[in-house]
Amino acid sequence: MSPHRPSKRTSVIVVAGESGNDRGVLKKLIPALYRGTCPRIEEIRDEIKLAAAINQLSPRVEVIRKRALAKAKDCDAELVGIVVHADMDAVADQSYDRVRDRVTTHLRAKLPCNSALALSAVEMEAWLMQFPDAFPKVNSGWAMRPQDCRRDLGLLLNPKEHLMKHLGKPTYRESHSPKIMDEAVRHGHVSARPAGNNRSFRDFADELAGWEQPGRQ
Repeated sequence: MSPHRPSKRTSVIVVAGESGNDRGVLKKLIPALYRGTCPRIEEIRDEIKLAAAINQLSPRVEVIRKRALAKAKDCDAELVGIVVHADMDAVADQSYDRVRDRVTTHLRAKLPCNSALALSAVEMEAWLMQFPDAFPKVNSGWAMRPQDCRRDLGLLLNPKEHLMKHLGKPTYRESHSPKIMDEAVRHGHVSARPAGNNRSFRDFADELAGWEQPGRQ
């Protein structure tokens, strides 16, 4: 008789960041970009501002580490990945590269599992704008301007204000963002290389694609 084999332990990815709406966007986005079957996704609901603490990363990363491990324990799951969101509040230029390299290096050194940095330039709204067909699926009165579909969205100075001004009625609010990403994913618009252009999104997608998969050596 074959010996009894215990069931495989559940895997979990924990999302941290400074905004519940942005964490909600990532919870929709990660499964669409993840290679293979995506683990369960949980979030640290506390506001953790990382980009603003570039010179004092260690204390905040340690908070993320402890709370992610505690979340996995509460779920009786193996912690296989941590995704950390931060708005860059600046465009994707040389300063963006320096900040991203520094934070990414610190996360990889201090966290006990795969990590990925969702450092959105300038804001998460510039990521959403890569998927223009998702907007009218949320509100029929919304439409992105053709010129905005062709631009480098990583260089757009105020994406949130831009949507509020140009998207149409009703006026865009940050609370709409998880639903927009949900529609983009559900209708197959999301890929690691979407039609829209934002280098900060590509950096995140590439980092997530490089994760070691649970159960593989």
